[in-house]
Amino acid sequence: FGELGVWIDQNAPPDGANLFFYPGGDVFSDPCLTDEEAGADIPVGPTVDDLVTALVDHPSLDVTEPVDVSLAGYSGKYLDLLIPDDISACAIYQPMDGHHYAQGPGQRWHLWILDVDGVRVLVETNDFAGTSAQRLAEEQAMIDSLEITP
Repeated sequence: FGELGVWIDQNAPPDGANLFFYPGGDVFSDPCLTDEEAGADIPVGPTVDDLVTALVDHPSLDVTEPVDVSLAGYSGKYLDLLIPDDISACAIYQPMDGHHYAQGPGQRWHLWILDVDGVRVLVETNDFAGTSAQRLAEEQAMIDSLEITP
């Protein structure tokens, strides 16, 4: 299961938006990477709860309280991960391995972490404070119409 990006125009600040699907991976103890070749150093198990716990318990990640969710007929957890307003010291800001990195400071990642017949699938939309209401509505419409066929 690889990463698949569905672009909504552009994903760059100050008004970009995006939709991704991927399995989620191990976590970096310091997501402010100065070496883009570094590997994630906190192993994460394969379940929804494994990834949610790793994100929530991480001391330097700003995440919301996870809530139970159902999306496209599958259950899991939903949470937001907020990228810091200053990531200028980072070559890239990347909380998870096997994942794209922050496209800019203040980016908001909206994460649906689902169990799809025993396979963890992370559905993510992301945006910025400057993302237009129209783009946010387009993101939400895609989420609302999502169908997952394992």
